[in-house]
Amino acid sequence: MRCPLCNTGSMHLLSSGESEIDQCACCKAAWFDSGKIRELTEGRFPQGIEPAKEVDFFIGDKEKISARMSIAWGKAAFIFCLRCSRQLVALNFQNTGTPVFHCRDCGGILVSWDAVIELVGKFDFIRKNAAMYQALGESMAGEMQNRLNRKYGPDGREDVFLSIASAALGTGASEGEITLLRGASSSLGPKLLASMVPIVIPLKNEMRQSELYPVVTYGFLALIIAAYLFGLFGIAGVDGYQTRIALPSGVGFLNTPKYVILLALFFHGGFVPLLVNCLFLYVLGDNVEDRMGRIPFFFFYIVCGVVAGAAHIIFGKAGASGALGSAGAVAGVLGAYIVFFPQTPITVYKAGEVTSMPAYFLACAWLVAQFLLGWLPLYEFFEVFNPAPYSLAGNLGGLAAGVTAAALWRSVEPS
Repeated sequence: MRCPLCNTGSMHLLSSGESEIDQCACCKAAWFDSGKIRELTEGRFPQGIEPAKEVDFFIGDKEKISARMSIAWGKAAFIFCLRCSRQLVALNFQNTGTPVFHCRDCGGILVSWDAVIELVGKFDFIRKNAAMYQALGESMAGEMQNRLNRKYGPDGREDVFLSIASAALGTGASEGEITLLRGASSSLGPKLLASMVPIVIPLKNEMRQSELYPVVTYGFLALIIAAYLFGLFGIAGVDGYQTRIALPSGVGFLNTPKYVILLALFFHGGFVPLLVNCLFLYVLGDNVEDRMGRIPFFFFYIVCGVVAGAAHIIFGKAGASGALGSAGAVAGVLGAYIVFFPQTPITVYKAGEVTSMPAYFLACAWLVAQFLLGWLPLYEFFEVFNPAPYSLAGNLGGLAAGVTAAALWRSVEPS
């Protein structure tokens, strides 16, 4: 087999315990099938590697990490999966600052030899100090628990849990903070955890019924749902198409076909983002379409999505996940809604409860949620539900496009 990295036919099998991995005899790059990367992270890589005495985790050096990931993204455009021949994507492996190449279809991971040496050293350091970090975390958690009990009593922790969780997440999620959050979450239950989720979703509005039947809004909804189902069940060869049109973050248009910005509007990476975006469009879209008219609204929606996609490609964080879905276009619809109907009451789900708020407050809550979800620990948590999210730049670009277009429309429409 040919090496995906150096393109020489020198890949051969190596035994690692009960598993086998592929390694290139020329450049020494290693290929790990899905789940087998633990042979490296758990110290069972077949070739003995002397871990470096000094390990650089690049903690806090965002510029250095971004530079490395930008280079890796450029290389990924020409690297293809050893098993299924799909184009690989560059990832910051477990936030260690070390780039690897990942296949979204089969789950395989390609690791260059330099990256192998780095990861061996970093995970050897973690294993050697795991007991110390665990003891420190348990000590911190116990001390915090005692302080809460003394100040608020055993039943008063819910009032302060959000501030504690926010502080812990904001520091980069150390072992002690993770232990604290796990202990608190298990004792306080799912209702409190739901209140921690920084997501606000519209359920219905109190606006009068639209005079125009929302043909365009419902048409977009039908197209979005159909695209998701086609991809889910592999109808008409759409299976796996999402991975090929996901918009890369922060790499520019040099290696990105222009047409994917339009296609990415209608495909979603999972059911949760599909549901959320469809609810936004269903609740808000009909009134905006009624105000603008069907044809202008059609082009308005497309333009907002294109602007959001372009902002994600140009200004998104290099190395972040590729983006799919209508989130950018929906952000534009939200922006137009607060220009046209700022005081309209909207029933929303937020913080584990259903409540009502004016449209402008919904927009503010949505904006805060985008900034919170941009924090690294929350970003990684929600990536489980939405593996192809838009970057903060993409969402803000869509919102700005919607507000600008609606403001211009309102300035020229008849009184």
